[in-house]
Amino acid sequence: MNGGKTRVLVVENNKDLCEVIEALLKEEDDMELAGVAYDGVQALEMIPKTQPDVILLDIIMPYLDGMEVLSRLNEASPDDRPRVIVLSAFEEEEMVRRCARLGADYYLLKPFDSNNLITRIRQVVSGEPSAPKPKGERVYASRDRGRDADRKPRGAQFDLETESTRILYNLGVPTYFKGYSYIKEAIMLVTRDIGLLGAVTKSLYPKVAEKFGTTPLIVEAAIRYTIQKTWKQGNPEFINKIFGYAVNLRDGRPPTNSFFIAKLAEELRLEMLEHAQ
Repeated sequence: MNGGKTRVLVVENNKDLCEVIEALLKEEDDMELAGVAYDGVQALEMIPKTQPDVILLDIIMPYLDGMEVLSRLNEASPDDRPRVIVLSAFEEEEMVRRCARLGADYYLLKPFDSNNLITRIRQVVSGEPSAPKPKGERVYASRDRGRDADRKPRGAQFDLETESTRILYNLGVPTYFKGYSYIKEAIMLVTRDIGLLGAVTKSLYPKVAEKFGTTPLIVEAAIRYTIQKTWKQGNPEFINKIFGYAVNLRDGRPPTNSFFIAKLAEELRLEMLEHAQ
C-alpha cells in the first residue's frame, strides 16, 4: 500500500463504468486508483508497473478475457500477487467455481451496489474470508441509465427472445441477413449457459446450426459477415454504448464473433438481473 492507501487497478472494457468506479474510489480516504486497463493484454502490462493491491477484473474483454488474466497471474507469481475481485453479469456456478480455482478472492455480480464494492475491496485487503460466491449484490451505478428508456418497466416479466430482438434492432443488425437469426439464437443460448462461450466452435455453432438445418461453418461465416455489416452500417451510438472502449480499441475493425456474442449476452444477463429485483 502507498501511504496506507489501497491501490486499485480497474480492468474493465466499459469506459463509463471505469469512470464511475474512479469517482467512487476518490471518495474513499483509504483508497486510490492505480490505473485503468480496458482489455486483458493491457492489464497484464500495467500490473507490474502500477503494483496494485486489488484488481477489479471484468470477465468479458477483448484480446484476453478475465479468466486468462487470472490464469497468467497464477503462472507469473501465484504467491505474491494482488487480490482480485471479479466483476461479472453471469452468476453460473461453473464460472464462479472456475474463478475460485484460478485464485479470485471475490465474485461480484453486475449490476452491483457501490457501497458493497467498497466493502468488498476492504475485506479482501484485510484478509477476511470471502470465497467468490455470487451474493446477489446489485450495483446500479455500473449501468448506463441512458438505456433504460427502451426497457420494460422494472418488475415486468423478462422475455429473453423479445429483449434479444430489441437489442439487435437498436444495434442496427440487418434483419434480412441469415446471420441475424444465428446471432439472436447464439446470444440467447449463451445468456442461458455461459459455458458455451468456452466452446463456441465445438458446441455453440453446432447448436445454432442444428436448429436452422445448416452447418456450423455456415453459421460462423454468416455471423461474421453480419457483424461486419453492423459495424459499418449499424447504429454507432448504441454500438458505443454496448461495446464501449472496444470500438476505438480495434481501430474500426469489427469484433470477433465470440466477443460480439459475449457482450450482447452480458447485456441481456444484466437486464435479467434488474428485472429480478
